[in-house]
Amino acid sequence: MDILKKNYFELFGLKVSTQIDLKDLDDKFTLLQKQFHPDKFSNSSDIEKRIALQISSYLNDGYITLRDFITRVEYILKIKKFNTDESKTLFDEEFLEEQIELNECIERLKTDQGENNKASVLTLDLSNKMEALVKSINDYLSQTKYDMVWNNLAKYKFYRNHLIELEPMIK
Repeated sequence: MDILKKNYFELFGLKVSTQIDLKDLDDKFTLLQKQFHPDKFSNSSDIEKRIALQISSYLNDGYITLRDFITRVEYILKIKKFNTDESKTLFDEEFLEEQIELNECIERLKTDQGENNKASVLTLDLSNKMEALVKSINDYLSQTKYDMVWNNLAKYKFYRNHLIELEPMIK
């Protein structure tokens, strides 16, 4: 079926972009799921049931992929035919040193109860760095510098993981 040949952006009628309207995505997903949900085909032939299940699964995969910034950017790189060796690591010495310092700082914050203010300040700093990386990712995408998109996305992932770790410390 043609719907299974569309990329996820086409599937939901969205422009290929790192920035999408999540409410629009939610609405389009709900509409398509209502149209193709396997339960709607319970009285249909086995072939129609199987096709409905495939479409529903494809819709779910597309929705989950586009809903998250990181998987959305990874998917854009995929449809742009950019392949990277997943075992390839980030070789930015300054950035990696910063990650070691951040790990140590977060570990200290975990043991120093009542340091919510320091955790909040660090969270704000990380959020600002992530915002700058999003801008860089968009700039590099527009310049088709996909290796730089990948490098900046790798940095973004590090910062996001730190934010997740800091979340319980902020009350």
